[in-house]
Amino acid sequence: MSNKYPILLLPIFLIILTSGCVLPSITPFNSDTPSGTGVIVEEFSPDFQNVNSGETVTFKLKVKNTGSVTAENGFAELLGLDQIWRRAAGATPNPTGENFPDENYCRYTTHQIRLLPEDTNAGITGGETICSWRYIAPEVLPGLSINAKPRVRFYYTYRSTTIKTVTLVSRDELKTLQDQGKSLPSEAYSKTNSPVSIDMEATTPIRTYGTSIEFPMVITVKNVGGGTVCLDESVNCKKEGGLMTNPDLYKLRLNIILPIGLRVAENSCKLTEDIVLVGGDPQTISCKIVADSSQYIGIAQKNIELNAQYGYFIDKTTDIYVGPSTLPGAQKG
Repeated sequence: MSNKYPILLLPIFLIILTSGCVLPSITPFNSDTPSGTGVIVEEFSPDFQNVNSGETVTFKLKVKNTGSVTAENGFAELLGLDQIWRRAAGATPNPTGENFPDENYCRYTTHQIRLLPEDTNAGITGGETICSWRYIAPEVLPGLSINAKPRVRFYYTYRSTTIKTVTLVSRDELKTLQDQGKSLPSEAYSKTNSPVSIDMEATTPIRTYGTSIEFPMVITVKNVGGGTVCLDESVNCKKEGGLMTNPDLYKLRLNIILPIGLRVAENSCKLTEDIVLVGGDPQTISCKIVADSSQYIGIAQKNIELNAQYGYFIDKTTDIYVGPSTLPGAQKG
C-alpha cells in the first residue's frame, strides 16, 4: 500500500517496539478457495520464514486455474508491508508508492496474466504463474522481534455459464406418448466450474396448450470461491479510494438468454439483472417464462442459458519473523 502517512507511522512503530517483544500485524485472512472453483493460491511465502533487520526478502506467489474457464486479465498486489518495509534495490514502485511485483505481467497496470482452464478428461492441468516482490526487512531493536503477516491479493476475470434444456410438449402429443408407453427425450444440464455458481430450476416437461403457457424458473447465484466478486472485469475490483468506496464491489451482472418462442413475463425478472453477492450468501431470483404455443408443435427441446462475466479476487496471508541484525554495529546510533 502507498506510504501516505510517514510522519505519523514512524513514531507509532517505535512506541510499539519499545512496549513489547512482538509487533502484531494485520489480521490473517485466507480465501480458502476450493479446488475446481477457479483460481487458487498454491503457494505464498517468503524465501525464509525468519530474517534479520536489513535483510533482503523475496515473497513468491504461485497461482493455478482449477476451473473450467480461462482466467483473463490477472494481476497481483502485496498488502501490509509498504508502510514499514523498504523496497529492495531494483524493485519498482507504482505511482502511489506501493511496491510492484518484479514481473511486469503481474502488475495491475498491465493485467496480462492469462491462465488456461483445467481439463481432467484430457489429463490437462490448469495454467499456473508466479509473481514475486522484493523488500528489505525493517530495523528491530535488540531483544525484540516483528511478526509480520503480509497478505497477497490476486485478481482475475472469469465467467460462469449454466445451460438447461427444457422440454415443451403439446397435450395431444403427451397423451399419445403415455398411451404408447414411451418416455420423453432426456434433458441436458451443464454448468462451468467457476467461483460463482449459477443454478437453474424449471419443472419440465411443460405441457403447451392454447396460445401460450407460463411456467416458473428459479435462479440461484452463490459465491463459492471464497473470494470477492466485482462488476464485469478484474480492473474494476481495484479502484482509487479503496474497497470502501468502490461502487463495483460485490456486484455481478447476470444475463438470461432465451430461445425463440420463450420470453420473460411482464412484471417478472429482467433478461439482465445486477446481483449483489456478499460472502457466501446466495441470491435467488424467481422468473416467469412465457412459451408461445404456436412455436412448438409436438415435442420441442430448447436451451435456456444463464451467464455472467465478472472480476474476482482472492487473498492469502503468510507469516515472517524479523529479528535484530546480526551485523556488527548494525543497531548502534
